[in-house]
Amino acid sequence: MSVINKLRSADTVLFLDEVQYSHGGFTNRNRMPDGSWLTVPVCRDTDMAPLNRVRISEHDDWRRNHVKTLYQHYGHNGLVEAVCAEIMRPYRLLIGLNLALLRFVLDPRVWQFQSHLDGGRAEVAVSEDRTELAPISERLAMMVAEVGGDVYLSGPSGRNYLDEIPFLDRGIEVRYWSHTGPNPCVLETSLDRR
Repeated sequence: MSVINKLRSADTVLFLDEVQYSHGGFTNRNRMPDGSWLTVPVCRDTDMAPLNRVRISEHDDWRRNHVKTLYQHYGHNGLVEAVCAEIMRPYRLLIGLNLALLRFVLDPRVWQFQSHLDGGRAEVAVSEDRTELAPISERLAMMVAEVGGDVYLSGPSGRNYLDEIPFLDRGIEVRYWSHTGPNPCVLETSLDRR
């Protein structure tokens, strides 16, 4: 949820669709109000692949199970029915499903994609070595400048890898988003906003 609040606070959202997918993150799962996880299964051979190449695994009838879970938690209403209809569509790539679902929970805004701005070159995004992560800062600053941004809003983990100099060289302020309080399911907060 803190990521969704960060997205809701931005004028332009830059989707880093070419960074590495990492198993165990929030890219393919969401926490339900009871603390359980709703997880979209992905093909195992896509771990560490660019996000825009992560394929959904079709096993265990997960789509029907997810729809059933959502109706149990939130009942039948327009938003839940629309989300469930998207889940049932035969998306093969995780990014397609994620973007379709985000359209229901984010107010309309400008969306940009790394793959459209950055020329199709995936960078290492998961590493203990800061020097391996250094090119990310330069490329992020370049993309923010390209879309006319003057502030880059990083998550709190950006403090661990982000080099602010490429941003400052382009006149871009770096801010770090922090979230306090409960972290409810994104669908729950979207229902509250309606």
